[in-house]
Amino acid sequence: MMWKIIKKFKTVFRDPVFAGAYAYNALRRKIFVKKVIKDGEVFYGYKGQLYPQYLFKKHGMDYVKDKALVYCRGYGLDIGCGATPLPGAIGIEDNPEENAYKLDRFADGSLDYVFSSHCVEHLKDWPVALRLWIRKLKPGGILFTYVPHRDMVLWRPGEVMGYQHFWSPTYETLNKFMVENGMEVVEFAGEHDKYWSFYAAGKKL
Repeated sequence: MMWKIIKKFKTVFRDPVFAGAYAYNALRRKIFVKKVIKDGEVFYGYKGQLYPQYLFKKHGMDYVKDKALVYCRGYGLDIGCGATPLPGAIGIEDNPEENAYKLDRFADGSLDYVFSSHCVEHLKDWPVALRLWIRKLKPGGILFTYVPHRDMVLWRPGEVMGYQHFWSPTYETLNKFMVENGMEVVEFAGEHDKYWSFYAAGKKL
């Protein structure tokens, strides 16, 4: 959790526009997101839906790690990983020299997998990024994405906790994109899990 706080402070001081948006949405959360105690458990209520407290305290990757590791083996990346990359993966964060759009140190066709948890929804030019990720994969390589489900209103673009999200991925959109870009869909989850998220996995042909 501490790395998130440090990263937020760095971004605030570097980007006054972000600072304003962050402060505005912090105020919106105070007003519109209500803490609710139900059967001894803590929830947060927003627009008629109750969301469990752990959504705001745990790393999303924890909820998909076991499934991801079935496919993500060998030499690969975790893009947008924060302080806790997928076990065995090389972590890629948002830095000028290397990020979701810039992976120069990895040759095309060199990776066994690319994993990403709660990153794709933050990418304004997500098709550009995902095509790059696919290009870096070997034939047979895996692209595994884990993103907020469309039923998760709180994280939708423009909502109080979705102000950094540019779009709402769906499994239909991701599966279609993978097929159109030389991949075979190997598995996906249509419904949301305990983290109100879903995954889609494809194999490069």
